[in-house]
Amino acid sequence: MSDQICFQCFQMKGEQEVCPWCGYTPESTANQAYQLRPGTVLDHRYIIGITLGIGGFGITYKAFDISLSIVVAIKEFYPARLVNRAEGEVRVGVFSGEKREEYNRCLKRFEEEAQMMAEFSNEPDIVKIYSYLKANETAYIIMEYVDAELLKDRLGRAPKMSVEEASGYLISILTALAKIHQKGIVHKDISPDNIFLTGKDTIKLGDFGAARRQEEQPDEHAEVIVKVGYTPPEQYQPGSGQKPSMDVYSAGAVFYEMVTGEKPLDAMDRQDEDLLQSPARCGAVIDARLDRIVMRAMAVKPRFRFQAAEQFRCAVVGKEKVRLPEEELKQKRRLRLAAGIGAGMISLVLAVVLVLSQTVFSSRGKLDVEQIKAETITLWLPVEGPEDGTAQALQECVQAQYPQLTLLVEEIPQEDYEVRIRTAMEEGRLPEAFCTDGFSLEEKKEYCQSLAPLFRTMDLSAFLFAAEWETHSLYALPTAIQPGVVYVNTEKSKQIPVSCQWQELGSDLDQTVYAEEENACALFAEGDSEITQLVGDLELLADVKAVTVDRIPPTDFAVIPVLDGDKLAACYTKCFAVNQAAEQGKQEAAMVVLAAMLEPTVQSEQYMDNEEGIPINREIYQQYQEVKMTTYLAFLKEYGEGRISLKEEEEMGRILRTIEK
Repeated sequence: MSDQICFQCFQMKGEQEVCPWCGYTPESTANQAYQLRPGTVLDHRYIIGITLGIGGFGITYKAFDISLSIVVAIKEFYPARLVNRAEGEVRVGVFSGEKREEYNRCLKRFEEEAQMMAEFSNEPDIVKIYSYLKANETAYIIMEYVDAELLKDRLGRAPKMSVEEASGYLISILTALAKIHQKGIVHKDISPDNIFLTGKDTIKLGDFGAARRQEEQPDEHAEVIVKVGYTPPEQYQPGSGQKPSMDVYSAGAVFYEMVTGEKPLDAMDRQDEDLLQSPARCGAVIDARLDRIVMRAMAVKPRFRFQAAEQFRCAVVGKEKVRLPEEELKQKRRLRLAAGIGAGMISLVLAVVLVLSQTVFSSRGKLDVEQIKAETITLWLPVEGPEDGTAQALQECVQAQYPQLTLLVEEIPQEDYEVRIRTAMEEGRLPEAFCTDGFSLEEKKEYCQSLAPLFRTMDLSAFLFAAEWETHSLYALPTAIQPGVVYVNTEKSKQIPVSCQWQELGSDLDQTVYAEEENACALFAEGDSEITQLVGDLELLADVKAVTVDRIPPTDFAVIPVLDGDKLAACYTKCFAVNQAAEQGKQEAAMVVLAAMLEPTVQSEQYMDNEEGIPINREIYQQYQEVKMTTYLAFLKEYGEGRISLKEEEEMGRILRTIEK
């Protein structure tokens, strides 16, 4: 029967060489010798038709499903540099040695691509997957055939769209991306090649070949997949990880091309000197607000972009205020004028604004930021690794707000920080500002200056639990919240509790250890060990993943909250203080430096890409919920500000050790 079917439209053409329905002839498409021949039947069910596309790791065919009588698309795993196939053959020949090992790794990635696509099979704006098939020494993804024009082809015949039309498609792209990000996945290949235009303002998003899960550890040896003009600069680097802001950049680039008719400059060419002109400057008829939105989405530095697709979408539809990347750095301090009439004269009081996600210093306060003079301030910052960008973000923020100040940030590895700070305390060599995690209340009173003047001059409404700062944190400014959690090895423990009540735990968790014990993480993952659960906090998540999901074969785990009643037990973390022994001018300057640590760009840089804590800036916290509270951290969505019980750091440690016992 297959020799009487047209391999393009799959209508019956009989013995005719030219299809009477679509005009297809076998000579009208030239196949490479290694491609499956039209008419090949897979799994006694799928008739292979014309080739739709060829990539570095696969070949996509149009095909006909005999069982369901529908047209489908079949993506065959075919990494050209690792395999070969003779003309007319179906079976794939895999090279031996190291190439065979690489082939197996890539095949696993191909299977993961199918699994990720399967998570969205009920979504109308993402290409559906029907089945996954292993055969012929390779594998096949059977998926929906989308009978619609690709955006790439649309731009090929008509390079420029109206802003109205392009905006409709952009919103649809971002809606689909938001669903993907919500599942903890980053697509990493948003371009006109993978976007089908299914109708007015509707699309289907396909090709998950480059997609990765957000919690997946960066692989420095993985092949980098880039598309010039659409790929953000950080994605060019092996081991860059997976961040939703990558997709934000790509979606912005797609919109840029739709409205300007020109592909954007390559991101790598923008790093030293950014010559990318905004759509308005390129002649697009676009309002100033939308012009700013697309340029923010395409910011070279990830922290200045929208951090997730939903945030980008909200900006486009008018729900979010937008500043250009350069305005994030150069925004000036506002002035608030307060007038009072007395004794026949008007007293003008000027209060300079410190920008902290629209948080201001009030004229009611006692910290006179207007009088802060030129000072050099040193801050000690504990960091987890060399790629931490917090120091740079903080320095840029302080320089933009207080050009008279020179901020020296000394980054100290987390594991060395306690010894370093304790030695400095004993020798009287503390810097002007430093992290106080691990300090007792008595030590804070002895070495740290009261931050009451700072708290009284700030509008605290932009921060979580700020009303409690003067009772919990008078001597240190918190920058994050750290919840207590229990990590459960799901391969050892089949019954996973929904939550842990620390007051009522007895022998139920007798195979639980405190995470800071020596080799605790290794024993947790070790198959022969009886330890099924680790008590710790969110900051341990990276260490747990390193000995579980990053291992081959991987060991999965669950994260469950430690509760105080019906509330999540948590404490402040990454708290910073001012040296009590410093001169008054330096103390005041150090206080505004600490306040800058709550500015959105700094909070985003410090907490959006790791698990060191939950940011307390409300704007960044909302982004954190969209981006980070997926997969293992999904339970955090249940615990908003009203369902968190704040504990002192020492008390939190006691609670976690109580669970262990």
